[in-house]
Amino acid sequence: MKNTNHQLLLILLFLPLVALTQRTAVVLSGGGAKGLSHVGVLKALEESKVPIDYIVGNSMGALVGALYASGYSPDEIENFVLTDQFTDWVTGNIDERFFFEKSYDANASLVSLPFSIGKKFRSRLPSSFISPYLMDYAVMETFAAPSAVAGYDFDRLFVPFRCVASDIDSSKLVVLRRGQLGTAVRASSTFPFLFRPIRIDGTLLFDGGMYDNFPADVAVDEFHPDVIIGSKAVGNYAPPEETNIMSQVQNMLMRKADFSIPEQNGVLIESQLGPAALLDFSSAQAYVDSGYVAAMRKIPRLQKLVRRKANPDSLKLVRSNYRNQLPELLIDTIVITGVNPNQAHYIAQRLNYHDRYTKLADLSDNYLNLLSDDRISYIFPELVYDSVRKRFAMHLNVLLADNFQAEFGGNVSSSATNEAYIGIRYRSLGKIGKRAGVNAYYGRFYSSFQANGHIDLPGSMPFYLDGTITLSRKDYFKNANYFFEDPTPAFLINDENFADLRLGHLLGKYAKVGVGFTIGQRDFEYYQTNDFSRNDTADLSRFNFVNPYVMFELNSLNRKMFASSGMKWGISLKYYQGLQTYIPGSNTIKKFAEDTNQDFFRAKIYIENYFAQLGKFSFGFVSDLVYSNQPLLSDYTSSILSAPSFEPVSEMQTNYITTYRAFTYLAAGLEMVYHPIKNVDLRAELYGFQPYQRILDHGPYQQPSLGPVISNPSVLASTRLVYHSPIGPVSLALNYFDKADNHFSVVFNFGYLIFNRSAFD
Repeated sequence: MKNTNHQLLLILLFLPLVALTQRTAVVLSGGGAKGLSHVGVLKALEESKVPIDYIVGNSMGALVGALYASGYSPDEIENFVLTDQFTDWVTGNIDERFFFEKSYDANASLVSLPFSIGKKFRSRLPSSFISPYLMDYAVMETFAAPSAVAGYDFDRLFVPFRCVASDIDSSKLVVLRRGQLGTAVRASSTFPFLFRPIRIDGTLLFDGGMYDNFPADVAVDEFHPDVIIGSKAVGNYAPPEETNIMSQVQNMLMRKADFSIPEQNGVLIESQLGPAALLDFSSAQAYVDSGYVAAMRKIPRLQKLVRRKANPDSLKLVRSNYRNQLPELLIDTIVITGVNPNQAHYIAQRLNYHDRYTKLADLSDNYLNLLSDDRISYIFPELVYDSVRKRFAMHLNVLLADNFQAEFGGNVSSSATNEAYIGIRYRSLGKIGKRAGVNAYYGRFYSSFQANGHIDLPGSMPFYLDGTITLSRKDYFKNANYFFEDPTPAFLINDENFADLRLGHLLGKYAKVGVGFTIGQRDFEYYQTNDFSRNDTADLSRFNFVNPYVMFELNSLNRKMFASSGMKWGISLKYYQGLQTYIPGSNTIKKFAEDTNQDFFRAKIYIENYFAQLGKFSFGFVSDLVYSNQPLLSDYTSSILSAPSFEPVSEMQTNYITTYRAFTYLAAGLEMVYHPIKNVDLRAELYGFQPYQRILDHGPYQQPSLGPVISNPSVLASTRLVYHSPIGPVSLALNYFDKADNHFSVVFNFGYLIFNRSAFD
């Protein structure tokens, strides 16, 4: 009895000391979007005064854990992960505009395949389905300062931290305990095939869940905690099924995890999340709340197990002091690897880095703009801190794109405007950027061939020089059977062949200004009545011209077709001078050709602006103003064909609708886009068209005239359901055209109705 009393006394004496030295580790599993439940778990632990002395995580658990270890409170982490910005960078949601180099024109490509020609033909398939660019930049920006304060030792973070990744070459789990915190998190989150893998110390690393999705054993080995709190966001995959290839791939890639924790010194918190896709962040708040509820249920058990209490006021003060130590992200050096010195010079010039001390925020736009350069395949960024200079060096590991790229695309339509597109592009990088290529469109309505050469001159005032030769044909009524072969007589054919040279200057992230010169020939072949036979010849109206011009364009639209955010401004002034020739056909009263010298100018201002985003709705407006002193030609058909056309609905490009053509006009409209679910839009558009003077038809072979000033306006409307598939848009449209022969049209399209630029656009 005496010995028992002594033992009890010793326990009572040492119990406060044990409580003070008791250490708790939190282990956070992977789980994709479901891993946001860890945020709720951390929130519940802090509210209940449960101390967190160490934190270990994998994948999404690594990301949430690293944020906590970097001094972010659970409330701050929650606010961050619920933003659209966070969803964008973990899902790779980047607008098409991000990948569109603004110094050259968009085309109808749906897929592209880079390849090189060397000793062996080599093509490179994508290594990931999700763009990593935003995530790479975000983890660098978020974790660079905590890494610097810790001296790149994860034990010296606000909370000591570990995460895990998989080395598939050695088939082993890698514990990341030092180095760049952001890079470690990025490696741990690299789910195979979804995200591009990265290298750390020369080793290619993937998601740690391939070997251990719940690294509780790592917490024990690294920190020897007295108590382990596990947060389980996802279980093991179900057994593979014969008919489900995804279940087979998942089971091949991801080893089954052991989620058990010894009851004598641990608690497992299991969030009830239900079925959800790996990257479905639409229920982010529900995941956070579920983790909070699950953790609160375990608090009574934790309070018995964890005898030490965290002081909220002290925790807040320590966290504040830690955050105050974080250095500002000031850059005084840029180190570019993976390329030769000339290529590094070009990249540095594109970043426009000059000042000795530059804030990272000042480089962000140029950095993201650099990634849109198709000569660069990938950049992995890191910020390395120099404690003496108290500045960061920005390290960019660059992978250049293959020299060649093949593009395939076009449009499949319920109308007669089906077309195929193919392009081959060569690109290279030195002190200047070079690009050359050819493309071809072939279809019943539109056929074209284009050769293009392009030079980029980077720097504080980046310029580009672009040369283009274009041959094109639009056959409005009877489609051409052979590429550039004279078809059987058709009612309307528009041939346009020209060479264009443009010198341009890039202004900021989205804008360009340029001056150019075009020399070319435009032919209209047409019959003025439908009374003709195969043996007849059509009238020909030919314009051999030169065209100097100036232009300005700002384009921040999020897509090259069916945009729903951003804006586009286009301003141009063009002067045309040349010889207009009319050659009568066999059915025409006139028997002799007529030549007329012609010169005129055309000014155009185009605005498309999505000015408001309200919940699932986007609202925009379009305005198009054209002013010209262009003269009438010898007959109505050639005059109306030569007039500018208002074409806000894509199908209008392929139809001969005289209602919306005039030499001078003002057009405007409103657009509403409803986004019921991701990648699906329902569009409603209404436009008005007011010509200054309509071109009046006085019958075949008669000279047309101009009508009354500002009279006879027109309207048009369109409603469209659009699915933005991974390779291109799928749409079903109902269009209404005022004063047209056929007021309504229902059109299905898959792909892009985008053509090579005309000299008269």
